[in-house]
Amino acid sequence: MINQYPKVFIVDDEPLLSEMLSDYLLNNQPNLAITSFLTGEECLKKLYENPDVIILDFHLNSKVMDAANGIDILKEIKQKNKTVPVIMLSSQESYTKAVQTIGLGAIHYVIKGKDAFEEIQKIIEVNV
Repeated sequence: MINQYPKVFIVDDEPLLSEMLSDYLLNNQPNLAITSFLTGEECLKKLYENPDVIILDFHLNSKVMDAANGIDILKEIKQKNKTVPVIMLSSQESYTKAVQTIGLGAIHYVIKGKDAFEEIQKIIEVNV
């Protein structure tokens, strides 16, 4: 029998944040299969794995200068797979940015902060 744990992709150019988020999610939902990516381009190469949810950082080019930003990656993800739920993660408390990402197909816009991990976990529970 094949183990089919829900697949979660975390796309963030801050490895420490990705690791902390991954640890938090696995502590609360140990049956997740989590893969982290430093760039959106890396994530796009693995979309064929059909993740159940993608957590996508808004700003992705602080480490790899030519890396595409989260908005561009969101557009490409939705072109390739319209149904995969994408949660945008951002440090920007901008209503305009949130509306923009939702308009492009994200299911939620989470602002980085003390309750962000808990909020993401609740969204995942509902969507996988």
